[in-house]
Amino acid sequence: MKVQTKEKTGQIQRFGNGQIIFKEGSPGKAMHLIKAGQVKLTRESKKGQKKVTVILGVLSKNDYFGEMAIFDYGSRSATATAVGEVITKLITDRDLQTMIEESPMLAWLFLKKMSERIRMTDNKIESLLVKEKLGRSIYEKLDKIRYPEYLKQIT
Repeated sequence: MKVQTKEKTGQIQRFGNGQIIFKEGSPGKAMHLIKAGQVKLTRESKKGQKKVTVILGVLSKNDYFGEMAIFDYGSRSATATAVGEVITKLITDRDLQTMIEESPMLAWLFLKKMSERIRMTDNKIESLLVKEKLGRSIYEKLDKIRYPEYLKQIT
């Protein structure tokens, strides 16, 4: 059961184990700062007729998530689920603006963390592209071994 209490900036929310904080594709208007507990971020995709759930990460105290919603008001890119009991601070764009005005260093820390996340994403993309290229190369070599006569006809 989600419980909310108002603070100077943001609202404190409590979530029980396994409770969904937000779902992928739902509208987003605020971010969450983890005050206690852990949050698992997942994304679903389809592989043929099958749904595949990928764990993007597990975040802990002082981590934040859902921040893209503050800047682009787009839908959620992942599902956030409480792992154990979780307390978050729900922060709107106005809350974040107030927090940054009170402590400008917060903007620097925020940008630094976002930059780290972009770099990690870039590395994952590169790794996937290399695996895909290697996979294609391996399959081509296997085909040459398995079907040498067929390949001679089409080359």
